[in-house]
Amino acid sequence: MKKLIPLFVLFFVLSFFSSCRNKTVILLTKKWDCVQVDNLVQPNTKGLTAKDSINAEQVKMLLLTLNWTFKDRMKYECALNDQVTVQGKYELQGNDKILVCTPESKNSINRYIIKSLTADELVLAGNAENQNVVLHFKPH
Repeated sequence: MKKLIPLFVLFFVLSFFSSCRNKTVILLTKKWDCVQVDNLVQPNTKGLTAKDSINAEQVKMLLLTLNWTFKDRMKYECALNDQVTVQGKYELQGNDKILVCTPESKNSINRYIIKSLTADELVLAGNAENQNVVLHFKPH
């Protein structure tokens, strides 16, 4: 009987820590590919030059090669064309409605509003520079 007690304690501890991962973290933990970008140019923007329009289209095409991989232990990778450009840690705030990404370099912190998160869809809105941008992701 004494041999079973340590096994029971180990099982309890492992069960406790695995249950601590909330639903949002579980749904988020995978590789996500950007499939749609909305509102890259802010609405009611008047007087866009042809160069501005071309630049916006180039940025949009680049964003469509974006993928995010959210890993265990609250780590993430961001890649363009499957080349990792940023790695760091993430956290969830505001009842799991705000995703905060801090790169290893810690030179900037990006905040995104989680508009939708299911097993088949992730929609992020806003960041420090343009709160209108909406990024739609599907699992890889």
